[in-house]
Amino acid sequence: MKKTLSLILAMLMLLSAFTACSENSADSAEETTAAAVSADTGASAEEVTDEAAETTRADVKDGLGEYNFDGLVYRAAQPESSSYEFYAEELTGESTNDAVYNRNLKIEERFNTKIETLNFASTSAVITEVQNLNASGTDAFEVATHVAYKAYTPIGTGSYRNWYDVPNVDFTQPWWNSLANTQNTINGILYTATGDINISSLLNTYAMFFNMEVAENFGIKAETLYSLVYEGTWTIDKMIELTSSIYVDENGDGVRDNGDTYGYAAWPGISADAWLAAFDQPISTKDEEGFPQAAIMTDKTVAALEKIYNFHYNTDGALGSSAGVASAEYEVTMFVNNQVVMVPSIFNDAFTEYRHMDATYGIVPYPKWDEAQEQYLTNARDQYTVIGIPLTKTDDSLEFLGVVTEALAAESWRTVFPEYYNVALKGKYSSDRDTANMVDLVLAGRNFDFAFLFGEQQFQRLPYFFRDLLQAGDTNFASKYAKIEKALKKSLDKLKTFYGYEG
Repeated sequence: MKKTLSLILAMLMLLSAFTACSENSADSAEETTAAAVSADTGASAEEVTDEAAETTRADVKDGLGEYNFDGLVYRAAQPESSSYEFYAEELTGESTNDAVYNRNLKIEERFNTKIETLNFASTSAVITEVQNLNASGTDAFEVATHVAYKAYTPIGTGSYRNWYDVPNVDFTQPWWNSLANTQNTINGILYTATGDINISSLLNTYAMFFNMEVAENFGIKAETLYSLVYEGTWTIDKMIELTSSIYVDENGDGVRDNGDTYGYAAWPGISADAWLAAFDQPISTKDEEGFPQAAIMTDKTVAALEKIYNFHYNTDGALGSSAGVASAEYEVTMFVNNQVVMVPSIFNDAFTEYRHMDATYGIVPYPKWDEAQEQYLTNARDQYTVIGIPLTKTDDSLEFLGVVTEALAAESWRTVFPEYYNVALKGKYSSDRDTANMVDLVLAGRNFDFAFLFGEQQFQRLPYFFRDLLQAGDTNFASKYAKIEKALKKSLDKLKTFYGYEG
């Protein structure tokens, strides 16, 4: 286990060099990592560090060559909520905004093109427009972007082209999210792609955030948590052990609500989707033909639900139900108000909510199921952005579309992603330098289960079973699964037709 984790940390050290974040890495963690590399590979710490430092993202070329598109406009349809990914109106001095602005300007000048965005009120509005275009045969934009969990609608209506038909797009390059794109490729078809253009895949990643000051008040030191992670012993049982007895009735009214102090707090909603990923329990796997099938009904799933249910509902130190709470995801406000040691949060909370905290915070991965599990795992909230190509795009338009999309993805990898990943997330909003290594570990263990693309329909809400049962206070997973098993098989058979399978 320790050897495996050492190798992972070694890889993350190289990643840190790629993203030019050495200033934000903890000195002690770097020394530990370098020593581990020396032990496992025979290389010296200096050799590893020097080799990593020799290559930066700026050195990696996209291989696109020279094109002059004579002012042709590249148009991206997007919901207003994710407009920051494709467009920045002007330079503002905010590093993330300016990185997007400069990226677009560089691509425009390089290829003599113009990048424009068409904003829609919502994901549903984008998808409706894509379907309208296909019905009318109209060409209104090159790509459509929207949240991942709504992909089943345009895919199911045959509204998107296959990304593998597009020249000049190389999904083996690091600026494409191979974790998601591999999972979402079925029968050689990828209808929706995601990469570093879509910074939302970073922002929607789940981790455990802990309030250092509140933790210290209850005898939990940041160094202790980091050591558990490095040693591979940060498990769900250890997290429960550390937080389960922490409760203070702050107002003395005898009522457990979000006005009190807890070891752990989490509304039993979207964050619960990450638990199965964290425990290395897939929702779907691929059969011998490469087609997705349900894989969630296991003894581990049942045991995990019972454990998390008891933690949420039967533990003094956890506020994990909706009782006495006025709003969903109350834990974010409680965390900012120094009322809780630990909460599950997406990285976007660091940009929007936790940046205003007076107290300092740290980040650790979701805990493992047990010490035998080799890696810390998590998932990205199903609201990360995917990109589709309207069916109305003709073959002769794909070269332009491919060149500009590939260039945007590559330049996002070089300049935009590092601004979020290093300057903002790992530096600006967290004063603890070890957090840099924790963020690396979290992102290295992200999971993108195919089932989320079709979760609301063809997968019969299977990706949300854990969440739904937890909210309902019900642990009878087997019974709920049995009720939808026949419908699930039928709807998955129908799903095959979307991807060119016969019958």
